[in-house]
Amino acid sequence: MSDKVNVRRILTEAFSKGDTEVLDELMTEDFVNHNAPPGMDTSREGVKSVIKIERQGFPDLKAEIIRDFEDGEYVIQHVKLTGTHKGLVFGAEPTGRVISWNEIHIAKVRDGKVSDHWACNDLHVLMIQLGQIAPPDTSAFRRENAGS
Repeated sequence: MSDKVNVRRILTEAFSKGDTEVLDELMTEDFVNHNAPPGMDTSREGVKSVIKIERQGFPDLKAEIIRDFEDGEYVIQHVKLTGTHKGLVFGAEPTGRVISWNEIHIAKVRDGKVSDHWACNDLHVLMIQLGQIAPPDTSAFRRENAGS
């Protein structure tokens, strides 16, 4: 099985289905999440906690892999996450709205298992949809381009 297929399972089985135990099979013992939320464990146990928190807020959370590819020992993924906001998450009370955001994941693979993880997330988009931060004021831009 290719490294890309193994890394996909983290999203399809752990995040989308809530099967956090699969991470024991897919991540090394010394796994490090270099983009763990502040105060969270950087090990695979920390990833399990993140999944539980996200699925508490979005019980129907679904990770859609837009594109992924391998480059040597790395697997890079562009992912869209979507879920209905039915529970408390990131300090936001449930809104009942369908929320979606994008992420880029970089996984370093060693002997078929993920040893390191880095990510870039559209957290500002997520937090705006949750009502935790205000959207940026674009009125000046709209005025400047109104006559175009």
